[in-house]
Amino acid sequence: MSYFLFKLQFDTAVHFGGADSALSLYTSEETLRADTLFSALCHEALNRHGEDALCQLCEAVRQGRFLLSDMMPWSGETFYLPKPIAPSESTEEVETTLRKKVKKLAWIPVLRFDEYAKSLHAGYFDPEKKGKPALQTSFGTHFEQTKAAVPAQGDTMPYQVGLFRFAPDCGLYFICSCAEDEQAEQLAQLLDGLGLTGIGGKVSAGYGKFQTVDQILLDEPFDEQTEWLYQALTADKAAHQLLLTTSLPQNDELDTALENASFQLVRRSGFMSSDRVDTPLKKKTQYFLSAGSVLLHRYQGALYDVSLTEAHPVYRYSRPIFMGVNL
Repeated sequence: MSYFLFKLQFDTAVHFGGADSALSLYTSEETLRADTLFSALCHEALNRHGEDALCQLCEAVRQGRFLLSDMMPWSGETFYLPKPIAPSESTEEVETTLRKKVKKLAWIPVLRFDEYAKSLHAGYFDPEKKGKPALQTSFGTHFEQTKAAVPAQGDTMPYQVGLFRFAPDCGLYFICSCAEDEQAEQLAQLLDGLGLTGIGGKVSAGYGKFQTVDQILLDEPFDEQTEWLYQALTADKAAHQLLLTTSLPQNDELDTALENASFQLVRRSGFMSSDRVDTPLKKKTQYFLSAGSVLLHRYQGALYDVSLTEAHPVYRYSRPIFMGVNL
């Protein structure tokens, strides 16, 4: 398996509604989870190449030959990882202001991850340490925009849409694992098409458009950052495994996966949109382990059928990518 990193820069604002929020229309998250990314890729494969291409993509996932991480932020040349969900055991006395700053952090730069991991046991982590780049707590701006629903009959109804606009030198990246290099090239082609139509919600209003600004083969690292990423991705025997993909173990994997694990659950739900049904239908609700969860053992996950209709299967992606880390 080869690891590739795809770096995306967004040309427009995005609407990434949270499936765990009742107000998903009025707010937007800053990142996108792997199941949403995979659904978008499926739609693009179907529209571009037909049902056979869609089936091939799903089969590659089932066999573990094609894996995705969640989308994660980048700023300039710096890639960020989710802050591990792990309690601090350090007895160091830390100033209240500094402790609050660290608590608010959601993302850790790749090259400061080991420094943060050490601080969980001794000392403390200083986000603004001299000689180190200051950590970003935001990669853009949240705002709302008023739209109008125009029904066939009746009055026009205004409503608010929550949006997020990335700062000029920020965006999202994700990691994929491929059994064949051709899969990465096919993925790049799907991303080119998807970038024109947009990803996330409200793409019909012009949101979520992007371009792929870099495609990196991590198996051939060229600097300290890509070297760290590749070593961690292939460290399946490391003491701890950092989950990069919001996902759920299969039933027979649960006990082993959750043994002495530190994790958070996130609700995954939503609606299916298909030309075989007249109106969007609700999908099954599941609770996944959030990216950033820390486990002792890797698991395989699955491609779950979450359809509540017999029109056709609806798949939710849940095949994880892990990083071996020492916490």
